[in-house]
Amino acid sequence: MKTYSDYRAAARESLNGNWKTSAIVMLLIMGITILLSTVVALLSLDSEWLGNSLNVIVSILLIAPLQWAFANALLQLVRGDNNITDNTKQSFKTNYRTFVPTYLLMMIILVGIGIVTLLIGTFILAYAYRMVPYLIQDYPELSPREALKLSREMMRGHKWNLFVLDLTFIGWILLTILTLGIGGLWVSPYMQTTVAHYYEDLKQATIVEE
Repeated sequence: MKTYSDYRAAARESLNGNWKTSAIVMLLIMGITILLSTVVALLSLDSEWLGNSLNVIVSILLIAPLQWAFANALLQLVRGDNNITDNTKQSFKTNYRTFVPTYLLMMIILVGIGIVTLLIGTFILAYAYRMVPYLIQDYPELSPREALKLSREMMRGHKWNLFVLDLTFIGWILLTILTLGIGGLWVSPYMQTTVAHYYEDLKQATIVEE
């Protein structure tokens, strides 16, 4: 496995010439998220329960699949295919039927573990499941349960490393906050491309192809 700076450098190299496109796709996803959140807020002015329920449904059915599709487009970028927009659309279309039940199952597990462990287990499991979107892309035959299991197996002994890799972006995250989220248009693709590079090495190290 490479050093943290190596992974960030590899991400910058992959994004060279593709920053604008990745930021535009990120802007569209953020715009859809904000628009739907506004609609939900208007529909549930008199009911906090309704608002929370609608937000969960929207997240499961649209927002999470869009984010996972974008992550997979950046994975394709890492592999040399820089058609980020079309690859996001293609991943969304091709993997949607797996994205939704897998994300739903993952959320049920995370919430359940969170209740039992006072959120500590949720934090740990969230890292165990970080490879799920990529596994769905690479192994479409996997069931939701199998995708979650394989991600846990891949991340065994590697969760701390990925956590520290995330921490190396703390300055960029603060910049995003200071710019009221605008910086996220570039920071989010940067972070996700870095994780995609990490996945490529982790897959090579942990999965033996038949």
